[in-house]
Amino acid sequence: MENNLQTSADKLIDDAASTTQEAADKTLRTASNVLENASERLTAARSRAGEAIDQLNQRAHEYARVGMEKAGETRDRAKRQVQHAADVTSHYVEEQPLKSVAIAAGVGALTAAVLLMLRGRD
Repeated sequence: MENNLQTSADKLIDDAASTTQEAADKTLRTASNVLENASERLTAARSRAGEAIDQLNQRAHEYARVGMEKAGETRDRAKRQVQHAADVTSHYVEEQPLKSVAIAAGVGALTAAVLLMLRGRD
């Protein structure tokens, strides 16, 4: 009877040890799977973040390029307008030299008067 009791106790201990080992193995596999899944998700997130940064960088470069083109176009348009104004003025001075001198004298006198008034305030 003692032998049966000892055998039953040994079997119970072996079963408990086997069950504990199986539970530990299952827990270890589950933890490993969770870590692997988390690692894969982190890698995917890094990849998506890198792609988003690349897209933003490309957009920024495109906006800068378009801005530079628009600035160049505006500069060219202003240059043409100034040249046109200079041409019109030169033509007017050639056609109306006395009027041009009179207008220039009037503008000069008006400018001098404004400057004298401003000086008087100080």
